[in-house]
Amino acid sequence: MSPDRFLATHRIFTRAELIAVLGGRSAATIDRTLARWRQQGRIEPVKRGLFVRLGPREALPDYAALAARMAPDAAAAYHTALEVHGCAQSLFERFHFVTWTRVKAVTYHGRDLLPVRPRAQLGPGGGEGWIETQERDGLELRVTSLERTAVDVLDRPDLAGGVEEVWRSLAGLPAIDPVALLDYVRALKSARVAARVGFFLEARREELAVPASTLAVLQDLLPRHPVYMERALGGRLNPRWRVIVPAELAGPPEEEGA
Repeated sequence: MSPDRFLATHRIFTRAELIAVLGGRSAATIDRTLARWRQQGRIEPVKRGLFVRLGPREALPDYAALAARMAPDAAAAYHTALEVHGCAQSLFERFHFVTWTRVKAVTYHGRDLLPVRPRAQLGPGGGEGWIETQERDGLELRVTSLERTAVDVLDRPDLAGGVEEVWRSLAGLPAIDPVALLDYVRALKSARVAARVGFFLEARREELAVPASTLAVLQDLLPRHPVYMERALGGRLNPRWRVIVPAELAGPPEEEGA
């Protein structure tokens, strides 16, 4: 493949991808090609080694896909993953990705691309079993699975617009794999997460066809003392799940406008 053909077929790309496709060329030749494209206004760096193709007819890039290219092991996560899965109730200008790689946050054309280190319990490189690849507009995009995303946003609602946004967004879940979800909850080894997930699943038990056995397992993982869905919002205790629930979440989650 010629360099120009590569550029014509790659809206977002890394230097490593360019080297892999144009195998046989020296690193110096690759860097001269990138420098020429930049001088011609055909590409723009997002950060070192990551580029976006420019052009008069080019729309803004897919920021979720951009977030998922911020590191070799990056995957769109939290509210960004809700957007990818088509569940998010709101659109944000902050895009989160999980990665074990040390990478700095970047602001690109007013949008923030923000790294989040996975929970330590997963271990370095852990969590790959709950990451999948999707294709959007010809771009491959790594994203946390629907089950991991649901658990992650209940674990860290601050990375998904707050617990009310999480609750409304999770109302759009089409289905879940209870086995994959339980495996991930167990991997996190967090009684607080188990309580929040259990409360949510029971609220959506009929719509998501949640097995009684799934709820029973989560019951065995509950904390000894009550935990909050979101401490700043306060709320009332749900004794079955030992979770303090804001008044707004007292009933089943409903989609915006329902």
